[in-house]
Amino acid sequence: MAETYTLCVQIESHEYYGEFYLVGEGYGTPAEVLDNIAADHLLRISNASRIEEYLLDVLKQGENASEGEYNATDADIECWIHVDVSYQRYAFGVDDRVVEFTGEPTKSEIASTVTQLQS
Repeated sequence: MAETYTLCVQIESHEYYGEFYLVGEGYGTPAEVLDNIAADHLLRISNASRIEEYLLDVLKQGENASEGEYNATDADIECWIHVDVSYQRYAFGVDDRVVEFTGEPTKSEIASTVTQLQS
């Protein structure tokens, strides 16, 4: 059976405050979720000219799960992303471990964090 992950994406900005949920299979460690799923969302958020563009893209692609599905999922790994767009604060968390990025995260910063999480 494939390993299951859940990822809660919390977004805060002057125009929007809310969260949405991602549920999937195939990644069972925090490093794998960050490397394959969360990194993409962090980079898409930081590269969007407006947060609404990112949110609309997620909805169009049907990436998000309902809150009920998220809560009902018996996940092997539960992670979250918190983004404060207005103050350019980005964080990835799992259990009690939080990794914060200063300013907009880059691919190399994310890759470095993945390496740290693997150890």
